[in-house]
Amino acid sequence: MTSIVILGMHRSGTSAITRALNLLGGALGPLEDVGEYWERAAMRLQCDALLERFDGAWDCPGIMPEGWESLERVAEVDAGALAAISEYGDPEVLLWKDPRASLTLPFWRKYLGADPIAIIIYRHPEEVWASLDTRNGFGPGLSFALWERYNADALRYASGLRTVVFAYSDLIQNQSETMTDLAATLGGWGVSLKDPASTDMELRADQRHHHAPKHFSHPSATPSQQALFAALEATRGVHESFSPPVTLEPSPLSLELIHMRRQLRNSRRELWRARSEQRSLSGSRRKLLSLIIHPERMNREEYSMESDEASSGGPPISPSSPSSPST
Repeated sequence: MTSIVILGMHRSGTSAITRALNLLGGALGPLEDVGEYWERAAMRLQCDALLERFDGAWDCPGIMPEGWESLERVAEVDAGALAAISEYGDPEVLLWKDPRASLTLPFWRKYLGADPIAIIIYRHPEEVWASLDTRNGFGPGLSFALWERYNADALRYASGLRTVVFAYSDLIQNQSETMTDLAATLGGWGVSLKDPASTDMELRADQRHHHAPKHFSHPSATPSQQALFAALEATRGVHESFSPPVTLEPSPLSLELIHMRRQLRNSRRELWRARSEQRSLSGSRRKLLSLIIHPERMNREEYSMESDEASSGGPPISPSSPSSPST
């Protein structure tokens, strides 16, 4: 079995390349567990659990220190991860796509076989922002910061792997050539796929809804983000053993924006909990006040509860004596 992992930021074409490889013969796992973006729900659940271990989520990943995958708190996810991987069975080509894999790949390496293949697809950051703005209402600063984190981690974690790096624009504008070259590369690595020339891979030029200029010079872009975009452009192609660019450190501004997003997420979570507790307490108070004013309702409620017990196999209840079971 050969494992292929699709890495890249959200809204970057990971779904398109995954579907194309799936139609060429890659196995996505149980169909009932595969969502509309060709992601395994069970795998996504475990990725979210990993990000939670570092007080993060897909839109505000936390700081994950060197060697994080070996920490005790991470080991708690092993059972669920093993169960999710086991559901693939033993396909010739295991295909897994989830942008969160860009952040969590070191954990998954032990489940993906000795020599998995990484396919990194990246998109112009301004196009990613436009898509995130449409879907999530994100501004350019946060969008670029997340783009930087996902792509930097993807490059870093692919180190030493057989890797193919290409741009989303290549996939959409040169579909046949890009997929033929990719299939040939994978074939050279022992991955047998169908012929792209005779397979409908469901790639369409109109899938690209946002267009950006060739260069990345947006006013909100940081020097580190611009350097990363240049590094991605420079690493396009096939790598027998990937060596990531040396400089992949995010800017302090990127870290701060993601941290602020994480604080907002935690504040919203606490607000939701507080409101839930308030509703529960308010309901209890109303119920208590109602019973004080109308004590006869207590007997009716007790009788209703006892009747439920009787219908579910409990002792029979006498209607004439609602407060106690019949003898």
